[in-house]
Amino acid sequence: MSLVIKDLHHKIIDGAHSKKLLSGLDLKLNPSTTVALMGDSGSGKTTLLNLISGLEPIQQGEINISGQALQNLTETQLSQIRKNDLGIIFQQFNLLSSLNVQDNIEFSAKLSNRFDRLHCQMLIQNLGLESLLSNLPATLSGGEVQRVAIARALAAKPQILLADEPTGNLDNSNSERVVRLLAQLAKAHQTELLMVTHSLYIAQEMDEIYQLNNGRLTCIKGSKHV
Repeated sequence: MSLVIKDLHHKIIDGAHSKKLLSGLDLKLNPSTTVALMGDSGSGKTTLLNLISGLEPIQQGEINISGQALQNLTETQLSQIRKNDLGIIFQQFNLLSSLNVQDNIEFSAKLSNRFDRLHCQMLIQNLGLESLLSNLPATLSGGEVQRVAIARALAAKPQILLADEPTGNLDNSNSERVVRLLAQLAKAHQTELLMVTHSLYIAQEMDEIYQLNNGRLTCIKGSKHV
């Protein structure tokens, strides 16, 4: 078990007002488990992913990845966690504008010394990116950029994959294919997949589904360990 969250609290402050997003939240993920995270807009789903990835400071509670307590780590150590243990598919995608599609896909894998040419070729083929490898991100459509970002996150075979609406710009056919690929690769590489989605249809492809409401998680499919 590599991701364990205990009694996590988080609030945001807007001027003189504060809003509690997370209130004593607990979550445990197991290798090869795929988990969908649902909830209304503004409920704290993206904030939770940012906290897990060390991009926002932990205000109260614990997040442990492979036995390391994130709240006790320096920025340099958090950066190493992101490089070595996490794959992240952001809503903004964050492709490197100066690199072509192939170099973007291979970047994280090479950075973490996990580059596997055959694995990258399989991702490129399954995501329909063969004809785009020499293109720069500025020349791609929204859906193409999204598929490149997904390939890049999967290329390094991360221990934990965080995905924030990974199919938001894809049509139904591509969404179904991409989600099944994410689940298949998570199983094959013992990756823990935590995916934010608004689509119950997409969520049903995951082993477990949790609803985030009033700062807490409710299990609506799968394990009841929260």
